[in-house]
Amino acid sequence: MRENRIEKVLHVIGEAGLDACVLKGMDNIFYLTGFRGSEGTLVVTKGDVILLTDFRYITHAKEATRGIQVVEVRQKQNVFLDICQKYGIQRMGFDSFHVPYNLYQLLKEMLPDVSLIPLENSIEEIRQIKEPDEINAMVNAITIATDSFTEVLERIVPGRTEKEVASDLDYAMRRLGADNAAFQTIVASGPRSALPHAEPSDRPIALGDAVIIDFGVQVNGYCSDETCTVLMGPPKEEIGAIYTIVDEARRLGLAHAKAGVAIKDLDAIVRGYIGEKGYGEFFRHGVGHGVGIAVHEAPTISSNSQGLLEENMIVTIEPGIYLPNIGGVRLEDMVLITEEGASVLTRLRKDLFII
Repeated sequence: MRENRIEKVLHVIGEAGLDACVLKGMDNIFYLTGFRGSEGTLVVTKGDVILLTDFRYITHAKEATRGIQVVEVRQKQNVFLDICQKYGIQRMGFDSFHVPYNLYQLLKEMLPDVSLIPLENSIEEIRQIKEPDEINAMVNAITIATDSFTEVLERIVPGRTEKEVASDLDYAMRRLGADNAAFQTIVASGPRSALPHAEPSDRPIALGDAVIIDFGVQVNGYCSDETCTVLMGPPKEEIGAIYTIVDEARRLGLAHAKAGVAIKDLDAIVRGYIGEKGYGEFFRHGVGHGVGIAVHEAPTISSNSQGLLEENMIVTIEPGIYLPNIGGVRLEDMVLITEEGASVLTRLRKDLFII
């Protein structure tokens, strides 16, 4: 599979008239090689793919990769000049989204006779379309997250703090097979549920609260992302009303998400529905985003997005309404985009969830 990904990168290099490119960003390096660590640089040439790392990762890099040259970088070694001379590189692209300025400056000094050409987010664009093994990895991640949430659900009761619930869920996800949580688990209750990305606090959950729980796992390099809003008994009147509106907006998004739809149009459909119900000013984030190696990756589903949804993208649909000092509701599913529509991968119920 990774050989096909390298071929796509080589196509980008060829289209741009380059001889090679330098890539940073561990998500991209993992996507192309299978290696993940705290230090690494990938050089893709028309002849070979070279992974540069330090002595800490040499053994791991050789075990994790196949068909990749692994080179240990030592201090005061001009490895980039050696590579350019070996492969006759005159035009070198670099990933301008992830190559830091100090590395760019170093490349300019090391390679005075080589033209350095910035590439934009070409690798992220390639990553938008998921291969079968990636889809299977995310389905596995969703299964672990689902089982973990189901196990913890009965312990979400009045009197427990947000931190306690978040810790329970994190522990369950690791125990059931996750490598890590995909991001810091969000548990926000009562008035704090009006904060879209609230960190769990010492606030005890109370009867009548809406509790937003946004969680995901990372396993074998791939992520899941899902949000449920659970209600601690009968909700306050306005919370019940916005719960219904958010759920209807979510269903509307699922019904219209399919290959060929303009991404900004999908955002407009979901956002427009919430606006029609009088809550547009209380829904300020995008309708969704891509998920894969990173929990947030291209495409972003927002009013500023360009392009179309394409087959085998995996994206979230996650409308929300947040009423300051009252509370909020967000409901999020992960879906696989197909020609026929959105295949919902997440399995937890999203309708009025009263416990």
